[in-house]
Amino acid sequence: MPVRTLPLAALRAFEAAARHVSYSRAAEELNLTHGAISFQMRVLKEALGVDLFKRVGRRMELTAEGQRLFGYVRDGFARLEQGMEDARDSRRGRMLTVSVHPGLASYWVIPRLAGFQRLHPEIDVSLLPNTALVDFSREDIDMALRYGPGNWPGVVSVKLMDEEVFPVCSPRFNKGVLPKQPRDLAALPLLRDARQPWSDWFKSIGLDLPEPERGPVYNEPSLVLQAAIARQGVALARGTLARPEIEAGHLVRLFPRGARARFSYYIVYPPAAASVPRIVAFRDWLLAQAGAAATN
Repeated sequence: MPVRTLPLAALRAFEAAARHVSYSRAAEELNLTHGAISFQMRVLKEALGVDLFKRVGRRMELTAEGQRLFGYVRDGFARLEQGMEDARDSRRGRMLTVSVHPGLASYWVIPRLAGFQRLHPEIDVSLLPNTALVDFSREDIDMALRYGPGNWPGVVSVKLMDEEVFPVCSPRFNKGVLPKQPRDLAALPLLRDARQPWSDWFKSIGLDLPEPERGPVYNEPSLVLQAAIARQGVALARGTLARPEIEAGHLVRLFPRGARARFSYYIVYPPAAASVPRIVAFRDWLLAQAGAAATN
């Protein structure tokens, strides 16, 4: 019988009914009604011309023909499932899915990614911009790049790089009249990042200024930079993200002194994935890129 004419729905129903020796339990497993299973068994009986089940008292049993067919069907579905799993693994062997902080993706990873593709053309990298922590047991994600303390439970956290923060603004902010010394910031609108208080930088340079309490608050550092570019105020920028905008002339660094940010960037992945070749390759490449950036 050609594959295209096989009664696959009936065979699937038969496999479940034969395994459970019960139409009711097969129906429950396949989310069908008892009547639907009975109908599929009739379809199969008409196609084969033999009985597959028989009643022995109040119990249902497979006939000799049913037992023989069950062996073939069970093995056939097992091979199909294995084939699909192999195909999925083959694809996943090429695809590396990375959850990454949006700002880090835009300003640091993407500008360098072509270099990784030249080194590893066999790996397709898929970047998923996201700020939430990843549940590797539930999400189809291989690894993540995160900004934080690095002590997340149940995962491997490899420090990628530390971060420096410093004030920046548009060269056209305040009609081009920019602050000349840190204390001048007291009279200017300071843009706020929900995860990076100004007090860290104030303290590092010995400046006794209070944490700003008014003005918009952004929970994404790239938005803080965009607000600064739009001349809305002075931003306390993360250096890794701000440097491309400074080099492009969209922002200027106001003072030479920076402060160590309270968090760092980390490469994160589940312990079971520590030796997966595509993860190892991307991790090592990221660390090499961070090392090269630190020496420039």
